[in-house]
Amino acid sequence: MFKSATTSKTAGTPMRNGSELATIIGHDATLEGKLTVKHDMRVEGQVKGELSSTDTITVGSTGKVEGLITAENVVVGGQVDGTIKASGRITLEAGSRFTGDLEAARLVITEGATFNGHSTMTASGSAAGSASRQIRLDSPGEARAAGSAS
Repeated sequence: MFKSATTSKTAGTPMRNGSELATIIGHDATLEGKLTVKHDMRVEGQVKGELSSTDTITVGSTGKVEGLITAENVVVGGQVDGTIKASGRITLEAGSRFTGDLEAARLVITEGATFNGHSTMTASGSAAGSASRQIRLDSPGEARAAGSAS
């Protein structure tokens, strides 16, 4: 006879690692300044400034970031102009565009991504004692250390 009141709980958008997405900057949003979170973040809008997370920051296909991104892992599907520092991995997906400096323990550049800049590979989980190595992309899918024999 009486219906119990129920509250609707919207489930979070799952990320690749199975955790819930806690912060999203939507495609119609513009952010200027600094944003620091302790969970995953996704950018589909425009950001000018600094983004920081202890987890993963994903710049989606409609996202554009000008500035500094610092996180454990960073995935770029859109456009980033500036600096990315990751204690883990940086992934540049097909169709993404990056201009600037990268610093990470692991770097993945998918065929179809555009990378113009400088990369520094660090010891896994540490920014200290980094070693710099420049690579030259001769053709899609082919990378070789600068100055190495053909």
